[in-house]
Amino acid sequence: MWIELILFLFLAVCAVFDGIWKKIPLAVVWLGILTAILLRLEGAMGEPSWLAAGLSLTPGILFWLLSFISGEKVGYGDGWVLMMIGLFSGAGRCFLILLTGLAVESFLVLALLAFGKVHRDKEVPFVPFLLLGMGVVVCL
Repeated sequence: MWIELILFLFLAVCAVFDGIWKKIPLAVVWLGILTAILLRLEGAMGEPSWLAAGLSLTPGILFWLLSFISGEKVGYGDGWVLMMIGLFSGAGRCFLILLTGLAVESFLVLALLAFGKVHRDKEVPFVPFLLLGMGVVVCL
């Protein structure tokens, strides 16, 4: 549980920055990635496995590719954050967090579009929804 708390703190800082300034503090994300790597090497997350660590980077790498293909409609910072989440929680839980965050964000944006509160070209920060997705996944 304490590992989820560490991830929650790193993710909360990133969510505040993304929500307010629409920028992700990469220094915080890289510190989180380094922390996750050190915890994995120490064995705090079970037996250290390079294959499991590599697979846990998959959601972040896929988001990097999406950023490249879309011309940064999805930011590279979101990929970094997903890599951090993956290293802390593993590939399976990272995908669950990602899908939960995407579902909640999609529902909210569709509702805001339907009521005319936002326009189609409005940028919506994603990391706060990842934080919410993490909360849902950890509680379930």
